[in-house]
Amino acid sequence: MTDILQQFSKLSTPTVSDALDRIGMEGACLGITPIDHQFRLIGRALTLKYEPVGVDKGNVGDFIDDITPGTIIVIDNSGRLNCTVWGDILTTMASMKGIGGTVIDGVCRDTSLYTELNYPVFSKGRYMRTGKDRVQLEAVNVPVSLSGIRVRPNDIIFGDADGVVVIPKEHEERVLEIALEIEEAENQIRSAIKNGMRLDEARKAFKYHSLQTKRGM
Repeated sequence: MTDILQQFSKLSTPTVSDALDRIGMEGACLGITPIDHQFRLIGRALTLKYEPVGVDKGNVGDFIDDITPGTIIVIDNSGRLNCTVWGDILTTMASMKGIGGTVIDGVCRDTSLYTELNYPVFSKGRYMRTGKDRVQLEAVNVPVSLSGIRVRPNDIIFGDADGVVVIPKEHEERVLEIALEIEEAENQIRSAIKNGMRLDEARKAFKYHSLQTKRGM
C-alpha cells in the first residue's frame, strides 16, 4: 500500500467527505454500504460497466484473473436491484488473489461468504437472482458511476461502516491535506470537552463551524 493510501486509511469516510465538501466536490456514494459493518477498504479503482443484454446475449465477464492485488473492483450496474453481478465464485477468487474489495452500484449475493473470508463488499443490498442473461459486461477500465458519482480508473476508493467515498486521483493530495486538518481540529474539540470546556466554546476555539465550508481548491 502506498503512503497516501496508508494515510487515508487512518481516517474515516465522514472526515474525507467533509474534506471533499471543502473543495466543492461530490464524492459520497449514496446508498452504497458494507455488507458487514466491520468491513473497510482503501485502494485504487478498476472499473466495470454493465448493461442489459441484447438479442445476442453477452456474459458477465471473466475479468478477475489479471487484476492486481490491492485493487478495488468498482462495478457500475446502474443501481439495478433485480439481478446480481457478484457472488461466491468471484469472492473466492478475489480473496485468493488479495484484491482489496468490491464496490457495486447494484446488489450482490452469497453474502455469508464475504464475512467468512473477510472480503469487503459494499453494495446497495443483497438479492439472490443471477445477472446471467440479464446483464452483460460492456467495458473495463472506463469512467463509470457509483450512485451518480463519477469514478475513473485509479481514483481512490475508500469505504468503512458509514459508506463509500471516491477521491479523484488529481485531487487526492489536497483532499488528504484538508482531511488531516479537519481530523486534528475535531480531535482538539473532543479533548477540550473531555477536559471540561463547554462545547460551544470548544467549537468556536477550533473553528468547527467553518471546517467543511466551501473554499475551493
